This record gives sequence, C-alpha cells and structure tokens, in this order.
Amino acid sequence: MVTGPHPLTADAGLEMLQAGGNAFDAAVAAAFTEAVVEPSHNGVAGYGGAAVCFVAAEGAVECVDFNTEAPAAARPDMYPIEPHPQTGYFVPGALHKYGAASIGVPGIVAGLEELHRCWGTLPVRRILAPAIRAAREGWEVNAFTHQFLAEERERITGSFPVTAELLYPDGRVLARGDRMTNPDLADLLEQLSFVGLRDFYEGETAVRITSYLQRSGGLLDLADMAGYQARHVPTTQIEYRGQTLHTPPVGCGGVTSFQMLKVIEKFDLTQRRPGTAAFFHLFAEVMKPCWRSRLETLGDPAFTGVSEIGQLDEDFIRRIRDEVEQGLREPKPGKIVAPEPMHCTSHLCAADAAGNVVSLTQTHGGHFGSMVTVPGTGLTFGHGMGRFEPRPGWPNSIAPGKRPLHNMAPILTVRDGGATAAYGTPGGRTIVNNQAYFSLCLWAYGLDLAAAFAQPRLHCEEAEPMKLEERAGDEPLTWLRSLGHQVTSVARNGGPASGILINDDGDMDGAVDPRGEGKVSAA
Repeated sequence: MVTGPHPLTADAGLEMLQAGGNAFDAAVAAAFTEAVVEPSHNGVAGYGGAAVCFVAAEGAVECVDFNTEAPAAARPDMYPIEPHPQTGYFVPGALHKYGAASIGVPGIVAGLEELHRCWGTLPVRRILAPAIRAAREGWEVNAFTHQFLAEERERITGSFPVTAELLYPDGRVLARGDRMTNPDLADLLEQLSFVGLRDFYEGETAVRITSYLQRSGGLLDLADMAGYQARHVPTTQIEYRGQTLHTPPVGCGGVTSFQMLKVIEKFDLTQRRPGTAAFFHLFAEVMKPCWRSRLETLGDPAFTGVSEIGQLDEDFIRRIRDEVEQGLREPKPGKIVAPEPMHCTSHLCAADAAGNVVSLTQTHGGHFGSMVTVPGTGLTFGHGMGRFEPRPGWPNSIAPGKRPLHNMAPILTVRDGGATAAYGTPGGRTIVNNQAYFSLCLWAYGLDLAAAFAQPRLHCEEAEPMKLEERAGDEPLTWLRSLGHQVTSVARNGGPASGILINDDGDMDGAVDPRGEGKVSAA
C-alpha cells in the first residue's frame, strides 16, 4: 500500500511494489514523482525532508534525516533586519525566503538516494521511471497547485522569469485539471538515472547548479554540495497508550508533537472529545507553552547542545502542565516569539507484505520555495535558509554548516516487534500540532485514520489568535471566545495528511485527508 497527496504519487509507489520492489523502492519512487507533480509543495531540488522506517528483516526502526545545510559562506547577520509593530521584525525584500541567497544545500536527492542505497532492491533507472514519465508527458494540476500558482503569480512573474516560463505557459495560470509538463526536469532525471544520483552533488549537475546560483547572488558552492550527506540518526521515541511512537529528532517538529502528548496525558480526556470546545480549550493551552519552548530553546543540536531529552524530561513536562492548568483557569493570549507564515510540504507512506514501512515528509518550504529555477534543468529550489531564525543570537540562528529547525514530523508506530502505523501531514507549523492531534485521535480516542484526518482542527502557536476550522461549527467558536480566547475561523488548518494502519494480521487500512486530492493505492 502507498498513500500520497497526488494520485500519481501513490500510483508510482504501487508500480514499484507490483514490479517486485519493496516499501523502500515504493517510497523513493513516490517521493521523486511527488517532487514533480506538486511543484508548489516540494521538488527534486527541495530543501529537505526526513523518513522514519521499519526495516522488517532487522526488526528495527531507522531514521534518515536529509534536512538542508547552510553554505560555508553563510553568516548570522547575512540578512537585514528591521522592526515591525506586530511581529517584532521583518526582513526587507524577504531575502531569506526568495531568491538565490535563500538557498541552502538541497537535501531531497541525497535522502532518497540513501533510502534506496540502504534498503531498496530495484535499479535506480526503474525507480525514476514514473517521475520521468510524469515530467515528460505531463500531469493534471490539482486544486492546491492551481491555488498557489494564482497566489504567487505576481511575485514569480515579476522577479523570477525562468520560473515563470516553467509555471505559466503562455503567461496563464493553469486551472485544476489542466496538464503541466517539465521536459527539462525529465531530461535531467533521465541523465541522473544513467550517471547516478550523486552527480547532483558532485558532477556536471552540481556545476550547472552552483555556477548559476552564484551568478545570481547565492552562496552555495561546489564544496557545499560535495560535502553534503543524508544522515542516519536515532529516532525520538515515547511510549503512548500501548504503542511506541517514533519521529526524527531535533530539529524536526515531532519532538514538540510528543511533548504535547506527554503534557496532555495527565488531563482527563473523557469529557474532552475531539472536535469539542472543551478539547480545543485544553489543546490551545498546551500548544502555547510547547511552542514557546520550541522557539526559544531549539536549533541544530550540534551547535546548541540542546536535544529532545530536555524537552521530554518529566520535570519539564510537569512545569508545562502547571502552566496549562493556569491557562485553563484564566486564558491569556501568550506572546509572539518568532513568527513564521509559510505553509507547504508533502507527506507519503509506503508498506509492503514483508512488514517494511516508510513514513516520509519532504518540502520546498513555502510555496515554490526560493522561486529560483536553474535554466535548462527544470529544478526549482527550496529556500532552506528561510527555515533559520534570521536574527543573530538565537538557537536557530544561521551558522556555516548548520541545519535549521523545521516542522516536518513523520511518525511511525511499533508494537510487539512490528510496525502498526505510519502517518504524517504537510502544513508548516500546523504539522506539529496536527501530528499530536492525529496521535490522540488514534491512540487515546480509538478513531481510525479516516476519522482522525476528518476531525476539525485548531491551530495555535506561542500566541493567539488561534485558528479554528469552519467545519467545527459555531458552538465551539462561540464558547472559546466566551472564555476570552482570540479565535479566527478559517477554511483549513494544514493537510493533506495521509497514513497507513496495520493490524495484527498484517492487513492494511490506508487513508488520505478529505481536504486534499490524495490517493490510497493498494494491491
């Protein structure tokens, strides 16, 4: 079974399973295809991702981190900072988000190559075939891609002509159902299928990338590319309601999702069902201190020395619970620490009959990432540098070779020596909250995946106003406001999520988010 946010993504993975491949072949093929068919969310040159995997032959959970890395020429004060009355600061021209100077080392190709190298069975040429086919023959634009093409048209056409030529044929915004192609990317992927994926970092492809980006004001050079490797890292794990939950460590977002679960665990949930005002009241008061802790203390552990251990320490969890209890009695709005409005990313899952399972998230960052496309390659680059705190002196501030804090949080669960679930979602900072919410729905409330994904969602970070989905109805909105909460009604908080549940007999139940147009492909 393979689940993904675009039908071609899931079908690419299933094609590998039907060709005799395993879940790792399926996940890598699906991820490369997803990097083609949802160009607003991610790309072959996206800034990075992470995968949590159950390797059945070893009975072990493995984690591959392919987060971006700051170039050697990066420095903490590389972006101008000016004050802002609401958010505290802003970067003039949003240089940390758009343009060549926003690009760190792109990690997606290295991460997918490492997954395939370690556990894949099919040839790379076979793995890349669905992505090449989609790029050359075209794919149907979905509603999200159409929406973001429309929203970003002015910025892209005004400042990024190479990208505009790729995304807006004849200058028009493609509608949902229109066909989009990327023949240059098809040629590049075909070349990589013959010369090897590492050419992206050390060969002719790397030279084409870095020479153009440096001419365009970027910092990335050949040494940065050649020195980059995806990393095998221990997962962060907690025991929760009979399951062992695994997610990548700091700087992924799942550490904070697990912190929320540990904080909520001591509260009575019997009268706080998902989707009710009472639940949202509790969840909001949990999110605010957990987000404040995340933003004030976390960054690349190799630079800060701060890992998930302190975030999940029982004494620290107890202090957060005390703050939550005070918030339940007397709600306060909180205080903005570090604002971040970007929302995008893609998540997919794959599982095979042998028991191998993959939960994988990858991203550009915000819509179309840096918006920079290298001519003749079809590669639009993510903006990994935009995931750092642009102000010097913070745990997540910029430094050469540093990897930024980000929100991706794929989860894989294990019980009695086998994988029981894989699930994840895109959506910027909503990922962290929604992954905690899905985990509660599955393991505390006993919902299935489809029901968990369909629940109305609340989003809040370190400060209100919080955002409540319209599907929650008027009653929770009115009640929360009566308590003194600042609440905005929104159409959607994150998504589209996808996941796979596996029962004791090995039977699989897949689901995709009703907010998207994803697919469960199974045989």
